[in-house]
Amino acid sequence: MLSKQIPKDVVLELGKDVLFHFSGEVIQDSYALYQKGAVYNINVENKTVTGSVSEEGEYAVSLDLEHFSESRCSCTSSVPCIHKLAVFFQLYASFGPPYQLILDWKSKRGKQKTEQQETMVPPAIHPESNDRKTETGTKKRVIQNVLSVNEWKKAFDQRFEDFEKNKMQNLTFKELERGEGYTFTHIHREFYPGLLNAASFMDDDVGKLYRFHAQLETFLRLAQYEKQYGVPEYLASHFKLNLSQLVDGMFKSAMDIDAENLKSEHRDLIEESLREFQNIFTLPARYFDIIFRVFQVGWATIYHVDQWVAAYEKQLVKEKEKGSRAQFLDMALVHFAFLRDDLTEAFERMEKTEQFSSRHALIWLELLFHWGKWESLLKWLLALKKEFYKKTRDYYQDASVREQFHQYIEYFWKYAQYTGEEKEYEQMLVDCLPVTFYEYNEFLHVQQDFRRWVELQILMGYSPSLINGTDLKEVEQLDMEVLLPLYHQSIDRLIREKNRKSYKLAIRFLKKLQSIYKKLDRTVQFDDYIEKLATQYARLRAFQEELRKGKFIHD
Repeated sequence: MLSKQIPKDVVLELGKDVLFHFSGEVIQDSYALYQKGAVYNINVENKTVTGSVSEEGEYAVSLDLEHFSESRCSCTSSVPCIHKLAVFFQLYASFGPPYQLILDWKSKRGKQKTEQQETMVPPAIHPESNDRKTETGTKKRVIQNVLSVNEWKKAFDQRFEDFEKNKMQNLTFKELERGEGYTFTHIHREFYPGLLNAASFMDDDVGKLYRFHAQLETFLRLAQYEKQYGVPEYLASHFKLNLSQLVDGMFKSAMDIDAENLKSEHRDLIEESLREFQNIFTLPARYFDIIFRVFQVGWATIYHVDQWVAAYEKQLVKEKEKGSRAQFLDMALVHFAFLRDDLTEAFERMEKTEQFSSRHALIWLELLFHWGKWESLLKWLLALKKEFYKKTRDYYQDASVREQFHQYIEYFWKYAQYTGEEKEYEQMLVDCLPVTFYEYNEFLHVQQDFRRWVELQILMGYSPSLINGTDLKEVEQLDMEVLLPLYHQSIDRLIREKNRKSYKLAIRFLKKLQSIYKKLDRTVQFDDYIEKLATQYARLRAFQEELRKGKFIHD
């Protein structure tokens, strides 16, 4: 991959100014070439990138990343050409979205170089506009040891108002008309880092809680942006990626917090945090699936106070009894049953809603593993076994099913590793064959249960040529006798295929089998086997010829 062949910082640094080597018309045409896939054969050597561009002919391009002005193209253009920039767009795609280069180029035109750099990469301490004065001449508020979520929220609101105003007032009429120049990526790449760097706390856990709220604020602002401006279809996947990154960040922040200490030292702060956290219920339903992971970890860690859980669950039950059909309500009730460790209630509620899936149940396993609650982990693993076993029916058709299933298997494996209790794990692997073949294959090999390991290969229909050579060699060294059935069955199956290629492979296996029998000092038994084999397949002339070539029989 290109991202591993060349330093990322080299490409990103060049990307800050590279578009200024070209005219607006050239940028437009070169981006079109990149989008339609006209760039190919990209190669990297040191800091030189070569590639080909198809555009009414084929053009060879060589980019010098240290001295871009010395880059070459086989076309006859006397000015920086579209082919060079098209190749750079293709290169940049390995590190970030190329359209962002154009957005940044538009926003930087007419500005001084120092201002250009600020808009591209926020400084480490004070991201873009963090240290700028607002139009009233007052500096942005810096949060230092402020133990109030309400005050944090006020600071967030002020920062976003200034951030958005700064972005919008620099757009040209055409950019405003086309909805260009200010995108959701600016919120994620500039506003979000600004929030993270705008506060400091003496208590590390308070700092992590602040980070959690900064991530939540950014998520809500992205949702607001989509509602107000919309997201083009071709950017939808990138928008979802930004949301997923924020959810991953919130999940990690919540897991890293020493929740018990925070609730003990700053109970009022946690209560404020919970009230602000409830804003996720204001999100449109389409966001619930992705944000529910945060709801789960939030209530399992930061807000897990028995009285709060009981009171909130009671409130949701009342809403349910009143006839509420809110999707989030049903999902939340399932999770609260888990928090009470009520397995029966959790599954009864799970069966009544289609929204709560096995993907959400995996979060429970992650939480239990994180807490080291091994007995509870096994209990929920076994309870979920039926649900995940059903998924094996779609295993080969659905990539997401495969991913979730193997995550589930991994928690079984972790349980076995940390407790030393492998019985349930092995049974799960057996029950879910053949989709658990690789896990079971490794398990038996590590256990050095080579007889059952060979039985597994035979069950799967694997011949020695399909088995990892290193594994096969190790079994041969430690217990070669167990390999006899594997070779015998493979040879018989190959002969029954009745073609010359299969016969040749059968002879190769016969030679290996002969060497094993010889090492076991059982050559007489092998000779009897060859005699019976030759007699049984006497009418297969081609096979008889291969036996003679292999010097197993003679005229």
